[in-house]
Amino acid sequence: MRCANKLVPKPDKVIEKDGVFIVPEVFTFSNDSFPSWCFTAFEERMNSRSGTGQVCITVTRKDDIPKEGYVLEVEEKSIQIFASDERGVIWALTSLYLLAQDGEAACCTVEDSPRYEHRGQSLDCSRHFFTAEEVKKIIEGLALAKINVLHWHLADDQGWRIESKKYPLLQQMSGEYYTQEEIREIDLYARDRGVEVVPEIDMPGHNSALLAAYPQYSCTGEKVEVKKTGGIYPVILCPGKEDTFVFLEDLIKEVSSLFRSKRFHMGGDEAPKDKWKECPDCRKRMAEEGLSSEDDLQGYFSCRVAQTLRALGKTVILWNEGLLTELVPENAQIQYWTLNYRETAEKWAREGKPWIYSDMFELYLDYPHSMTPLKKVFETVPHFGKDNWTGSMLGMESCMWCEHVASGELLEERIFPRVLALAETTWCREGGDYQDFLDRLRKVLDAYDAAGICFTKEDHWDPEGKARRDEAISYMTGSLSQVEPGTKKRAAPSREFVSSFFKKFFKLSDIIFLIKAMIFKK
Repeated sequence: MRCANKLVPKPDKVIEKDGVFIVPEVFTFSNDSFPSWCFTAFEERMNSRSGTGQVCITVTRKDDIPKEGYVLEVEEKSIQIFASDERGVIWALTSLYLLAQDGEAACCTVEDSPRYEHRGQSLDCSRHFFTAEEVKKIIEGLALAKINVLHWHLADDQGWRIESKKYPLLQQMSGEYYTQEEIREIDLYARDRGVEVVPEIDMPGHNSALLAAYPQYSCTGEKVEVKKTGGIYPVILCPGKEDTFVFLEDLIKEVSSLFRSKRFHMGGDEAPKDKWKECPDCRKRMAEEGLSSEDDLQGYFSCRVAQTLRALGKTVILWNEGLLTELVPENAQIQYWTLNYRETAEKWAREGKPWIYSDMFELYLDYPHSMTPLKKVFETVPHFGKDNWTGSMLGMESCMWCEHVASGELLEERIFPRVLALAETTWCREGGDYQDFLDRLRKVLDAYDAAGICFTKEDHWDPEGKARRDEAISYMTGSLSQVEPGTKKRAAPSREFVSSFFKKFFKLSDIIFLIKAMIFKK
């Protein structure tokens, strides 16, 4: 009954002892300095366990333990936890829960702390809406793997999912949405599990749903429809109109008040600027501010919005397109996803500024396992920043975009267990052995079964042969055929991007089959 074999991510140090701890009927806590909500998730998870007797868990604050780190001492008749912060307590109790999955645990001491502070998973609930209960299931699954960030994408061209009491047309035009009460409840549920919920409202692009309700905040005021498929749409927010910033300030104040996180993701990706080039308000703004390009105008827009957020105590996160201008919000964090703009991201990292790694070829979980298998996620290493640049890397985040994911079951199967490979990579300080990881993963997935969380079965974690090729080609041809007419094309991909796309997602022998499938689809 080796303790280390029951934990993902793998802990720093495990000292095995003689004896066995038997799960009791009742746990009590001796706690001098931590809030009671630190114990909520553990108590809820243990509710389904049966046992006899009572065991006291002693929790002690020890300031010299690293942030989120813990020491867990499991004895036959007692449990001790040492930590310097709330998450450390939560992760210690999470480890205890996993160790005791079978109703007992080998006596041991676990000393552990994470490599990176940002270990994230994004969730897109705009393209397809998922219930509050489904979001909680995802959070529970992340917490069991000590993933500490849910980046919640709540607004896009296909829907605005946040109840606004000031601007109710937003949710009325989009249909399904989360009430403010549900959002606060989800945020507290995540807190109890050590997970920070970072909201994202993408801007100035990806705003068809917003502009369908309030078209006056685009350059032309033209009628816009809520979109049904993915894509890049040409009508975006107008930074030339002062009313746009008044509206956004009101909206951001309302939305940000629902979340405890000190961070706010404002997107900034894929914003076509054709309308800005023709807009008299935008031209006037550029002249007044001395802006030489539309990219600088977007930088001005981002800085204005960030000023509002900063006044609310929030730090801005931007996708790496935010670096196409020198006008970057103060203290911004940059999330790298595409090597189309790799040079600016490298410069940012080289200067020691904070960034998050989310490369689409390795960490986008909307792609099926045939394109992004479990082993690829496990072996992910930033393809830049390999020298001292990684000192400013906050961590990594896998992303789940839901244009082609409509059910909760498929959502869970796409995320789990691949996000556990990311958990291993971002928690552990040294490169691990994949087979060892798989051995531990098989045991940990019992906890996901117990929580009613779906996950991809082992025979499809790393698909090979014809099954891999057919699924990958089917996904690509199907997704391309679902793009709605009138979408803008992305910026012309670089040769490196095209090369990486085929190398990362396909084998050389697939190309002829892919070409044939695309011709047939047309």
